[in-house]
Amino acid sequence: MCENIKLGDYILNKITGVTRRDIFDLFRKGITEDNWLSIENIFYPYYGRFDIVEFLKRLYNLADLKSIDSRVDNAEEEIIMHTHNGDYPDDWIFEDERFQLFDGEDNILLDFICEVFHPEVRDENGVWERYLERINVLLKEDGYEIVATSKLSGRDVYSWKIYRIIPDMYIPFSERNKSLILNKKISVKLPNGVRYQLFKVMNEYDEIFYLTDKTNWNYTKYSSECVLEDINKFYLPKHYVNKELVEIKGFKDFQEGTSPSTVFDVIESFSRHTTEYEKFEKEINTIFKLNDINIELKSGEIHSINNIAIELDSSIRISEAGIEELIATADDLYRKGKYSYAVEKIWDAFERIKTYYYPALNKKKSAEKIIKDISFENENIEMMFDVEFKTLTDIGNNYRIRHHEINKIDISKELHYKYFYKRCLALISVLLENLQ
Repeated sequence: MCENIKLGDYILNKITGVTRRDIFDLFRKGITEDNWLSIENIFYPYYGRFDIVEFLKRLYNLADLKSIDSRVDNAEEEIIMHTHNGDYPDDWIFEDERFQLFDGEDNILLDFICEVFHPEVRDENGVWERYLERINVLLKEDGYEIVATSKLSGRDVYSWKIYRIIPDMYIPFSERNKSLILNKKISVKLPNGVRYQLFKVMNEYDEIFYLTDKTNWNYTKYSSECVLEDINKFYLPKHYVNKELVEIKGFKDFQEGTSPSTVFDVIESFSRHTTEYEKFEKEINTIFKLNDINIELKSGEIHSINNIAIELDSSIRISEAGIEELIATADDLYRKGKYSYAVEKIWDAFERIKTYYYPALNKKKSAEKIIKDISFENENIEMMFDVEFKTLTDIGNNYRIRHHEINKIDISKELHYKYFYKRCLALISVLLENLQ
């Protein structure tokens, strides 16, 4: 059940039962560490410095959950009674269907984990950091990671995000866009001042990695060395020195006398070989923006922003895994010029957002509540959003948004797909900002 990914039908459970059980076992059995002289078993309780009931109330309305003990009225009274009596072991919640930690959607488990490491919950004197590290190793295999996103009293607050899995095969910008470069369809200038800024950032992020070869020989390698190796797999890089084209021997040679596409290859490769790729990406994009260069580094690839419709504010926290996955997929498809597929995914995201308050409310009531929330009691604004919701719903029902549908109005022009995409994403950006 937990291994199905079916975006069109709004099922998104990428975290397998294997991973879930491994995470639960960390809290059940602890972590075994070999400290050379001895083997140590360390434990950290998921409820931190709270008791179990206090912790669970941060995530669930226990008073509204049904009790499985007929002697009490609700889950809160049940848990208090049984934990105080010692009837429930600490790990009982992992299998309790009411909390959906084993068979619920991914975001339920991910939100639970983030709460475990919240500054108000975690015990700073405990070994929570080792647990966070071990849990992240497990989650990354299924496409997620827990990252620090803000501060509370100087301490990291954690959120979850989709983990960027670096493809085994690196294909540089110049290879992916070879025909466009040859036909001069890509024209970007990188003045020496911009190159200096870009390489200054890369030098600051140049990390040293400690590696072991097949013969168990230990050696070190810098990010910049990995870049040269990556590019040499595809072509022999050269640069102009005193009007003569010569082979590049070291990373610093890439800075001057090279084509812009070669610099883009370097940036893409470098982003694969830094552990702080998000900060790196942000700094590189800041340089492009400050110098009015319509290029962006996103998810390890260089793209022209001339082909970007509109974007979500990067500070918006998407707290539901299915929505985040759909929007990320739609964005990637749009950037690649696959507009019809991008529209299909962004429409799926819109339909999923409409059910934000479902099953607490039925789907129609959920949409109505969302409209009320974003209108802030302004009747005219509420009417406007109501019309927009209905219009986009009608477009989805009447036009061939989804490729498998028949007996719908065909969309034959890319221009119209772009319009549908931009219109739908504009509404989604407002909805997500309010639903944070």
